[in-house]
Amino acid sequence: MSTLTEPPRATTVTKTKDEILCETCGDQLEPDHPGIQCVQGHHYCTECSANIVRLFFSEPEQNIPLRCQKCCIELIPNVFERQLTEEQLGIYINHILVFSLAKGFLRGDERLDHCPFCTNAVIRNIHAAHIFYCDHPECGKVSCLICRKACPKIEDDYAMDEEIAEMEKHFKCAELADDKHELDRYVELGQKVPCPTCGLAGMKDDACTHMTCPKCSQLWCYFCGKKVEDCERARDSNNGIFDHNHNWERNPKRCPMYLTQLSELDNRWPEDEFECLAMLHRNRSLRLLREAFEKLGEERIKQVDDHFNTITTCGFTYEEILEEDHTLIKYPQIS
Repeated sequence: MSTLTEPPRATTVTKTKDEILCETCGDQLEPDHPGIQCVQGHHYCTECSANIVRLFFSEPEQNIPLRCQKCCIELIPNVFERQLTEEQLGIYINHILVFSLAKGFLRGDERLDHCPFCTNAVIRNIHAAHIFYCDHPECGKVSCLICRKACPKIEDDYAMDEEIAEMEKHFKCAELADDKHELDRYVELGQKVPCPTCGLAGMKDDACTHMTCPKCSQLWCYFCGKKVEDCERARDSNNGIFDHNHNWERNPKRCPMYLTQLSELDNRWPEDEFECLAMLHRNRSLRLLREAFEKLGEERIKQVDDHFNTITTCGFTYEEILEEDHTLIKYPQIS
């Protein structure tokens, strides 16, 4: 049975069981390395740990509670805290306290907005403007909560042409916010598969395609993403999810138990488990991005990309998304 983990965004790490490798860059680590590690045995070198720290401080409200970058398990607090300077530790604890308190006070029509440049957080209406005026006495910055960048602080009714032009960019942020959120969701889901019951998403390990969700205990298939109750299975059988794998080579509605079996049917698939996993997620990413293009329209997506660089930085070209054959399994002609 496989376990569910959340993958690093850019690198697929291939390792033997005796090696300790950084899950992001692949560097080999000593057992007592000073970087971050989680209870499931995922390790990060000091440089990649520093990137995780920067990720937290760039968008703390999106990264609380802090989780392993490869798996969705929460990090033990002191594992992360030991990466911080004394000043960062104070800011981190402040964010944790604000987050904990807000969870108990937020109503359905409220949200917690954080200043991108200090520890200030304010409970606001969910429909409040995306321009955030920080009232912290040591900050006082104006920022856009969509792109997380500073905005001009216009003190009176008069503004320079440069300030007006800059504010117009942030008004464009608001115009494209919903589409950006939707496209970001497609990009993120391409590299992990969500549990069909509770939505907890992650990447499988190198075992079979049978998944048991660590959050809700749902049994499901990682290859097609369906829970066992909804999977196409062999009739008159009583083997649970294993019946979903029966005769998969001839039934396109069923899935292989192991990804390495695919190479026996379709020579595009590699024989290595980790390479298969990378190919599966590449295909999934491209199919989801094409779905996003069909849903939002190419012109709208290009506007989002021009403004936020969402597609430009996701690792795929427009040609790969729109023109490449995304067929997952090519079945041979069966006589």
